[in-house]
Amino acid sequence: MLIEARNEPMRNIISSAVVLGALAMIPAMTVAAEPPTPVGGGEQQGPVATLSTEDQAAIGHAKSISRAFRAISKLAGPSVVSIEVTPEQTIVRRQGGRMGSQGLVPQGMVPNGAPMGVGTGFIVAEEGYVVTNNHVIRSGGAFKVRLNDGRVASAALVGSDQETDIAVLKIDVGGLSPIEFGDSDAAEVGDWVIALGSPFGLKDSVTAGIISARGREVGLSPLESYLQTDATINPGNSGGPLVDMDGRVVGINTAIESRSGGSDGISFAIPSNMAKSVVESIIAGSAPSRGFLGIQMQPLDARVAAQVGFNGQGVLVNQVVPGGAAANAGVQVGDIVVKVNGEETINPQRVMRAVRLCAPGVAVPIEVIRAGTVMSLTATLGDASKHMVRAAP
Repeated sequence: MLIEARNEPMRNIISSAVVLGALAMIPAMTVAAEPPTPVGGGEQQGPVATLSTEDQAAIGHAKSISRAFRAISKLAGPSVVSIEVTPEQTIVRRQGGRMGSQGLVPQGMVPNGAPMGVGTGFIVAEEGYVVTNNHVIRSGGAFKVRLNDGRVASAALVGSDQETDIAVLKIDVGGLSPIEFGDSDAAEVGDWVIALGSPFGLKDSVTAGIISARGREVGLSPLESYLQTDATINPGNSGGPLVDMDGRVVGINTAIESRSGGSDGISFAIPSNMAKSVVESIIAGSAPSRGFLGIQMQPLDARVAAQVGFNGQGVLVNQVVPGGAAANAGVQVGDIVVKVNGEETINPQRVMRAVRLCAPGVAVPIEVIRAGTVMSLTATLGDASKHMVRAAP
């Protein structure tokens, strides 16, 4: 069961249930490995004093890793905030997303004016801009931000983007500690990452793990391409940052795969490179611009592939919008799209993401197969906000 991070009813420390919460943004830093620390020798007695040189070196290496986690956690902490949401109306909260055999699980009703729940965010600018998930704040109402140093401030919603599940709040306080976005494209499977947040209301919690996979599509967001990690996150961590070993945010914790409602060791984060451009657009006062290609597509399953005589991965074009970017580039009905802007298009969602994450007016390379021949085309994208054709990226 894939659980989208959501606001949950506020409870006390014994029964706290909150939404997926916060990882912290911290100033860029590089932590050097500490030289191995000798364990034996001196006045020590017993087994510790008889450790081999290899064992002492291994323990020293483990201590250097521990020191790195400690340093990053201390630097990240001041950038992490909790977000308290008080909705305007009584609503029912349910677990959602891709559900398993348990189906939708009711999470209770909250009276008007009562605190709905807590999510997490992180500070990205000294002016008071705070990034979180759209689903943390989508119930509307009043928002309060609780800083790491204990200060509490009212927050205003600057803007949000449902397609990427990102929102920006603003608080009017000084002395803030913003964190930088890192390069999620440079993050590799196996890299160490750290998550900071408030799982089950336990503020300032830190967990560590590795990036388990890249480009995960799990059915929560139309533009998703998640980083998967085994760093433990739980209800209360949503909207918080996933931090690399240089102290930069490489992801925004968003969802977990779970059969129990808690962590089963598989978590998903929005890549920082996707989030950064959206955040910058919102802060600048405009909705994120989405490119428009102008085609209708269908998946190229084995049956369809056999019919068109193609043995590979791609999507089949079954309609081209007249006057659209694709038509002007020479795309035709029956073409098999295999790449858009350098990204392999193994399904329609990949095409949509590759197009909509580009701004209108950008010239995008497209590779198609037509009658067995590879063709390279270039489409100058239109503006999705000006086109009302359903399901046409």
